[in-house]
Amino acid sequence: MKRKLKSLPEDTVEDLAREAMVTLYRLSRRETLVNPDALATTLVPPAQSAGKEAGVDMLELFRFVVLEHFRQHDAPCHELAIEFFTELSWSAIARRQQLRHSTVIKRWSACMEQVRELAYAQRGPVWEWARQARIV
Repeated sequence: MKRKLKSLPEDTVEDLAREAMVTLYRLSRRETLVNPDALATTLVPPAQSAGKEAGVDMLELFRFVVLEHFRQHDAPCHELAIEFFTELSWSAIARRQQLRHSTVIKRWSACMEQVRELAYAQRGPVWEWARQARIV
């Protein structure tokens, strides 16, 4: 059964669902799922992050660091990251760049590989948070 969210375009919802499924698949390849109930609980009411308690928007800080890295080192990834972080749908990005949907997702995946490598090589609160939150 297909449902629609009133506040988001249908293609955005599909992109978000696809991103969630890819993330879950990658996580399942790294670790065995021990407690599916805990996973469901985490997905539905996520716990308050330590960054929020301190009054710091760690996700916004992480976005800034990623954008700054791409600005300095990879212009195509920077352009794609700007569009991604403004929460455009992959379909809209593909149309705007006149590319296939799958091509845009493959390019973003390659960009995120750079971020993953940075997260494991760099130190500091943003990268520690990213590792713990499994953003990368």
